Amino acid sequence: MRWGESIYLSRLEDCKPFWIEQKKKLRCKLTELFDPLLTHHCGANYIAVFAQHPWQCLLYLHYQLCHQGRGLYLLQSRLNQNIYRTLGWDCWFDAQTGLANHLLAINARGFQAQSFHAQQARMQRFIERIAVASPQDMNAADCNSITRRFGKWLGLIWQWSFTDVIQLQRFPWINLATEPLPEVRRDLDYPVNQWSFIEVLLREDLARLGDQFLRDDCVHINRMQWEITLFNDQKVTVELSFRHPYSLHRDGPDFATALYQARYIYDDLVRKLQAREHDLDLPENMPFLYWRIEVCERVLLAPQLWELFANEFDQIDYQQIMSLQNKLPIAFEYFQASASFYPEQSFVQIPIGPIPLDNSTDAALDHYPWSSSAGNKPLFYFHAPQPIDNPQLSTSPMQKLFLERNSSQWWLSPDGLQSIRDYFILKDHNGRCSWAYCNQDGAWFKQGEFC
Repeated sequence: MRWGESIYLSRLEDCKPFWIEQKKKLRCKLTELFDPLLTHHCGANYIAVFAQHPWQCLLYLHYQLCHQGRGLYLLQSRLNQNIYRTLGWDCWFDAQTGLANHLLAINARGFQAQSFHAQQARMQRFIERIAVASPQDMNAADCNSITRRFGKWLGLIWQWSFTDVIQLQRFPWINLATEPLPEVRRDLDYPVNQWSFIEVLLREDLARLGDQFLRDDCVHINRMQWEITLFNDQKVTVELSFRHPYSLHRDGPDFATALYQARYIYDDLVRKLQAREHDLDLPENMPFLYWRIEVCERVLLAPQLWELFANEFDQIDYQQIMSLQNKLPIAFEYFQASASFYPEQSFVQIPIGPIPLDNSTDAALDHYPWSSSAGNKPLFYFHAPQPIDNPQLSTSPMQKLFLERNSSQWWLSPDGLQSIRDYFILKDHNGRCSWAYCNQDGAWFKQGEFC
């Protein structure tokens, strides 16, 4: 919402999960996510405050403007919290000028400027009389007591100043009017049930849907609803969801990502219909009569945000990785070598995203020897080793290549004598390679397969 001539208030609570997820994937600070966006929209000399409540943002913003501050301030940080606690009464009362002007502008119910200023004067005389240096010195005061003595608006401001949770009750918040989200309808001239025909028509509808966004680079889609009316007039509503914000017009004219998701839904829907209606005298694939596609969740992201996914020191294109994830029916995983002698702990799953160069924890560890060792280990591991015959005594002998002698975590096993393992690559007559080991008793186990 617009608060003043150059002051805007934004509520990020609704999109908080998205930013937290991006922070985890990129392994960066929230300031590194927001700074390029704010610089793009507001210029290099912007000032932004993040806090639990809009009044806390306005109060701290007033302080920083008085001291000619610039940049991004998180009130959750220890430094800014300490500064916030030292704000004096002058700053607290001066910041209320903007609030009073806003309440007058929106004709807030129950607000009278003359009465409000009179209550402020009473409260200032009371503070001088009891000699309290700052609001923080009496933050334990009950807001109900402040309300009874100095009126409801000062009571609310007192509550807003020290609240630890987001409470917008009674705050003069003005929600922006949301425009209707785009949708397209398809009335078929004849029933269709083959994906090859449905795909062509869906591609046309996605193009029409993208045109409604006016090819805006900032618009990205999280979810779409596909409402289908079947041959028996049954309505089925399914959801096309994307793991990462999806730009529709950038995916055109093929719209491969959205069509991949639609194909998975179509195949699943056909299986369910066939399983339910196999005893009925109905077509094998239930034809579609018409459908409606609606964007039900979108997010506006400045193009600068996507620069965060690129790293000039890295050869991996993370935008391509995110695009691939949007096309797949299930999420894929990312692993790296771990500094452990035990095979079961020699790799760990990590979030997808570039590793910051200033990550001191990773920089202190030399991963090269562990990565080199991982080159002799397979891509596919078994959940538990599988017993196999001795390769030398089996009916079809295998080629055997020794890799290393290793140990299991013997202190966790009831039989500590079986801790030593000799690892080999076993290659059969078809050229298939397996990862296997022999324990101290001469028993053989297969633990993985090479691709």
